[in-house]
Amino acid sequence: MAPARRRLFLGILLTAVAAYSTAALMHRTQTALDIPEPGKDVALSALSYKANAFEAKIDSVRLEPDGDVAADPFKANWRFVGSNNDGQQHRVEIFVRLLDASGKQIDTFSHSFFLSAGAHDQVCVVPMSVKAEHWKAAKSARIVTDWLS
Repeated sequence: MAPARRRLFLGILLTAVAAYSTAALMHRTQTALDIPEPGKDVALSALSYKANAFEAKIDSVRLEPDGDVAADPFKANWRFVGSNNDGQQHRVEIFVRLLDASGKQIDTFSHSFFLSAGAHDQVCVVPMSVKAEHWKAAKSARIVTDWLS
């Protein structure tokens, strides 16, 4: 390989490694719950990233339908509320995985956001648009948080 090509290849490789390392998973948490009653807050306790000096966490979730529940597709927002007593922000991706009665995954939705430093009651919305037949089959949801920073 020619020296110019070798330098180009190494530059691309180092850029790829740097990009990958900035998105590395630091911590994953998850919980499962029955499909919540629309408009009702459900407390969450297992979705936190805790260290000696801080705790960042997702405190609750509320299902907020956008229109008729019988619509196809059914559209709704999963409204999460989080807090962070750390002096720095944390990037978190929240996944909502709809499960049928047997526990099989039907559909999944996600959204990534930054939980601000010192945040209290910060909202993160995960939008959902799902086929009516899938929504009717959904009995529970697995909520997964990937803490990326």
